[in-house]
Amino acid sequence: MPYQKLPLQIIVMTLVLLSLAGCSAPATTPTPPATQPAQPTEQTVQPTVPANTCSGNDSSPIGVLRSNDHGATWSSLGNACIHGLTIKPADPTGFTMDGRIVLYFVDFSHLNQSVSQILYRATSVDGVNFDTFQPVYSQTLTMVDPFVLPMPNGSFRLYVPSGQEGIISAVSSDGLAFTRENGVRITYGGMPGALFLPDKRVRMFLNGEKDGQSGIFSMISSDGLNFTPESGMRIPAPANMAADNSQPIRLLDGSYLMLYQIHDVKLTDQPEPWKFTEIHLATSTDAFNWTTNPEIIGYGGTSCVIEMLDGTLYIYYGH
Repeated sequence: MPYQKLPLQIIVMTLVLLSLAGCSAPATTPTPPATQPAQPTEQTVQPTVPANTCSGNDSSPIGVLRSNDHGATWSSLGNACIHGLTIKPADPTGFTMDGRIVLYFVDFSHLNQSVSQILYRATSVDGVNFDTFQPVYSQTLTMVDPFVLPMPNGSFRLYVPSGQEGIISAVSSDGLAFTRENGVRITYGGMPGALFLPDKRVRMFLNGEKDGQSGIFSMISSDGLNFTPESGMRIPAPANMAADNSQPIRLLDGSYLMLYQIHDVKLTDQPEPWKFTEIHLATSTDAFNWTTNPEIIGYGGTSCVIEMLDGTLYIYYGH
């Protein structure tokens, strides 16, 4: 049965609502509980350490969770502090490089406005306090839910939904300045995440409908530019729910972890839908077949997960 092509305008507007308020990870994820936890109505992860205090207006709407035990337990570190903050960061994605966390994000306050749409970057040593943010890519069309993929040759490729075009790409030699590549990578699906596989192919994960089923599906490419569909669903959405925001990473032991989110489609029109959006993890040994964990780590907007070299995990989420 053919794929259902979803109108990009619907995808973009839905994701913008979920983004306000949204990265590598452990070899061991939390043990799934015997039963599915009841869904709270608010963010339930409580700080077990003093919440971070930002100076002046540096406090961002991006929350920070940390795990020092390979994801068995999580503590809230408050909000990410970004030096000289003058925008409203949303849709974080990132990775580690040279012992630092590199975080990319868009400015929610300027989405859908007739001004340049800009992707920003900031870095942190401790996972909470970030240096002055700087622009790395701009265009006239609205951008949401970026994903930056480090490549084996030291370059970086940005995948991002762009206005009504679809998902486009841009490349950078240093992660500081991106140049758009010609064409459009994919014209359906949203919230891209990607992995560079051992066989040198790129697998992209997207949310949407495929063969009449909703969830997270995948496409494969030999060059990172031209993608073809893969069979089946990587993570099917539960009944009457949406599964999206796939943020896959390769773990230090060579296996894979994906942060993803689940939300009730009926709550999308709520004033603050991210308060009802569940953050989950899934694991895989081959990046194709995924085992989902029913444990709800927290609630929030577009999120990502990052693993440090010592195994510490950070989750960044909108709230």
